[in-house]
Amino acid sequence: MTLLAIKGLEVNYDKVRAVTAVDLMVREGEIVALVGANGAGKSSTIRAICGIKRPRAGSITFCGQRLDHLPPHRIMGMGIAHVPEGRRIFSNMTLRENLLLGAHHRNDKDQVDQDIESDIKLFPSLGGRLDEHACNLSGGELQMLALLRGMIARPRLLILDEPSLGLAPRVVEGLFHILGSLRDRGLTILLVEQNIRQALTTADRGYVMESGRVLLSGKAPDLLADDKVVQVYLGTSRLGRDAN
Repeated sequence: MTLLAIKGLEVNYDKVRAVTAVDLMVREGEIVALVGANGAGKSSTIRAICGIKRPRAGSITFCGQRLDHLPPHRIMGMGIAHVPEGRRIFSNMTLRENLLLGAHHRNDKDQVDQDIESDIKLFPSLGGRLDEHACNLSGGELQMLALLRGMIARPRLLILDEPSLGLAPRVVEGLFHILGSLRDRGLTILLVEQNIRQALTTADRGYVMESGRVLLSGKAPDLLADDKVVQVYLGTSRLGRDAN
């Protein structure tokens, strides 16, 4: 089943075109990677999906319903959770308080505490620390908390924006292992990621953006083997920061 369908998306900032004629699809139960170099238009695409930036043209459909003219809170209420770049964790709040913010759209409040206790088992370094303030967490632990907060929303689609940014390789490996586990549990993920090799290794399908357009798309293993992807993104220093 197709959860998210984008057709002919265009996004402008004043007179500057950031995204042009983008088509993208996310099916239920898969990880889709959206990758590309600095300024490729990835973040602008995500902002349009989440209602942060209104598209100039095109359509965005989620579960058969148009959402390209809805405000962010309505889109979140439809079942889309966004884990933004930079995590945006409240350091003066406890881990539990941060997680409860992710559940504010849920109607089954009695189940939320049980879900927190269950889901935190995926993140051993956070276990037993729910009443600790987030300011005591490392960078990797903060990213894990941000991911867990997105999960607690119980979304049908989880959007992750640069989750590995600034993390040590060992932490990144653990993070992507968790993403694979979440996919196996049935969670659908749209992943915008700086680590292109890791993203395409983990994802089922991928889209490569360049200059606001989709340059290539297909199964993730095929993109990893594509000569252009290898030469431009995997064979140079661009394995480093893939800023938006």
